[in-house]
Amino acid sequence: MGKLKKGQREKLENVLYTLPAIVFVTTMMYIPFVMSGYYSLTEWNGISKEPKFVGLANFIDLFTGDKSYLTSLWFTMKYTIFFVIVSNILAIALAVVLTKKFKGVNVYRGMFFIPYIMSMTIVGFIWKFIFTQGFSKLFETTNWGFLNLSWLGDPKLAFWAVSFVGVW
Repeated sequence: MGKLKKGQREKLENVLYTLPAIVFVTTMMYIPFVMSGYYSLTEWNGISKEPKFVGLANFIDLFTGDKSYLTSLWFTMKYTIFFVIVSNILAIALAVVLTKKFKGVNVYRGMFFIPYIMSMTIVGFIWKFIFTQGFSKLFETTNWGFLNLSWLGDPKLAFWAVSFVGVW
């Protein structure tokens, strides 16, 4: 590299510095994306040696034959809209409140930051405990009727329970 001119050397350095990132992104994102597109057009269980090409038959079955797909698609759309709107409104409100100067502001800032530093696995276990055992124990103590509901067993309540956990 010592015999190259300054312009050629800079170009070579640019290529050499960006090449690992290009290889990494291509390997981890672009190739799996293209492969998932190909596999969506095949009938394959992931174990057999050769996938069988079926074309758009999977998508036709998905949209015409399977009513549970449309139900789950509607659930996902409702959840996404609710999550985006409520989490952004709450985030802006909290940001405005926590930028003010008042007694204990640092404690509140720490309380709102704790969920971000906790592992999502631990948070999942905590919410599982709350929904399966925590509410029933609180109901026994307080006799508040809403705590005795089957939050994850009733489809209408499950949407709100899952949405609340997501926004939290």
